[in-house]
Amino acid sequence: MTELSASLPDEIEGLIASGSWAALAAADIDWPDAETVAPELVDLLLELPRNDRVLFFRALPREVAVEVFSELHGKSRDELLVALTDGETRDLLAAMTPDDRTHLLGELPGQATQRLLNLLSAEDLREAQQLLGYPEGSVGRLMTPEYLAVRRSWTVSRALQHIRELGAQKETVDVVFVVDERWHLQDDLPLHKLVLAQPDQRVEEIMDESFVSVEATARADEALRLMQRYDRIALPVVDSSGVLVGIVTVDDVLDFAEQAATEDMQRIGGSIPLHVRYWEASVGLLYRARIGWLAALVLVNLISSSVIALYEN
Repeated sequence: MTELSASLPDEIEGLIASGSWAALAAADIDWPDAETVAPELVDLLLELPRNDRVLFFRALPREVAVEVFSELHGKSRDELLVALTDGETRDLLAAMTPDDRTHLLGELPGQATQRLLNLLSAEDLREAQQLLGYPEGSVGRLMTPEYLAVRRSWTVSRALQHIRELGAQKETVDVVFVVDERWHLQDDLPLHKLVLAQPDQRVEEIMDESFVSVEATARADEALRLMQRYDRIALPVVDSSGVLVGIVTVDDVLDFAEQAATEDMQRIGGSIPLHVRYWEASVGLLYRARIGWLAALVLVNLISSSVIALYEN
């Protein structure tokens, strides 16, 4: 194994050497400068067994993980990302205590999330969403990578060529997002603004740097509120450091809102939420959905009738 940097605190070295990944994630330790230590941590990560590699990466503080990920390239990067969300990793995490799991499932670096969204199929992504570090009901669970982004330093001509090449594959081309070299969101430009600009102008010359975005950890109803307020059909989704990780569209948010409303109505009707159509549910499933509520109602009725009997006179 690669010899660790002398700049790492002894406590960090000990936790890494013993493979105590959950303890490393939970430890309140001052790490050295992320850019300085990242190359050595990459060497260490690549030497670890596959499962330990995944858990080690998730145990790193976010700012260190960002630098480590930027040092990874090509096959090594993609192998790590796929391993982060496969069934074996889910099984490993499921065997941990809830506290350990919480420490390890922090927010992924924005560029790692971007790449994952593009690597995984829709089915795999649904299974892996909980491993991305975004809570249930958050925008991060609904976002898609189907957006167009250009660099602020590009000419309008180059930006339009990029849109022509990739636009047919994207969910929306009405708005083009502007990012810097590290994918921090800088602006959102209506497509017509690019079309009407001079070809040799730079994108940054037509920017007004006025845009609306939503954090991946925000609740879906917050995205819906912003869409209604600013009359948008899609919003850029950023991580906690402002990196563009995806977009969320109004139809995805409305689908989520409809599902949440349906579950609320089922609870009001005395049933746990069913995740299949009513006529597709088996008798056993319907029994399990209702029996808890019915038993609770019977108990409440018994208590209330006893109270009424006490004051009958």
